[in-house]
Amino acid sequence: MTAGEANNHDQQDLLSRLRFAILSLELVPGEAVSERTLEAQFNVSRTPIREALFHLVRDGLILREGRSYIVAPFDMAEVEEVFAFRDIVEPAAIRLATQLATPEEIAAIRDSINFSHDEFTPERWLNMGLDFHVRCAALSRNRCLEAALQDVTLRTLRARWLSFSSEAGRDKTHREHSRILDLIEARDADGAAQAVLTHSAEVRLEVREAIEDARKFVGRRGVIGN
Repeated sequence: MTAGEANNHDQQDLLSRLRFAILSLELVPGEAVSERTLEAQFNVSRTPIREALFHLVRDGLILREGRSYIVAPFDMAEVEEVFAFRDIVEPAAIRLATQLATPEEIAAIRDSINFSHDEFTPERWLNMGLDFHVRCAALSRNRCLEAALQDVTLRTLRARWLSFSSEAGRDKTHREHSRILDLIEARDADGAAQAVLTHSAEVRLEVREAIEDARKFVGRRGVIGN
């Protein structure tokens, strides 16, 4: 591995660690963060911290306030916008997936969700929550659809984690994801599209409930809107 490749790997590792700290609510919505504090917490220099913050601002997980940063609060209006957009984009991606996905690709995704469920760790499950929808969208062979699913899924993953923290919630998610894969494998475009819409409606309710329940510990700065 060259020096440049090593630096890029370290940068990606830092970004993953910071993203997980935000998604798992270790860094609380609305909480102020500083480059100096993050330097000490993650034992890295200022330059990679700034680079990671740039990416997190772009992803909507960190907000810039003048010369300072805060962890993006939960925004109830954004949640509604995200799910409205997702309900347009994801069925289109899944319909294409039923036509274009190979058995090997479907099997690889199934192995991944089974492993995340059977060998549970918080970080592995969080990654799966994003990875499943993005990988299914990638089966459409349309990079714009894939990128759109990555963005909207990332924006709700923090609240989604609150329901993932229960075994019953994880079991339910695993069943719904498995059902979507079954329908893609069966080349059932209408059934698969309806399954993702049904799953999205369930997740939408769970996300809203999770954010409401979280108000008591994230405080007024942690949630915007009703």
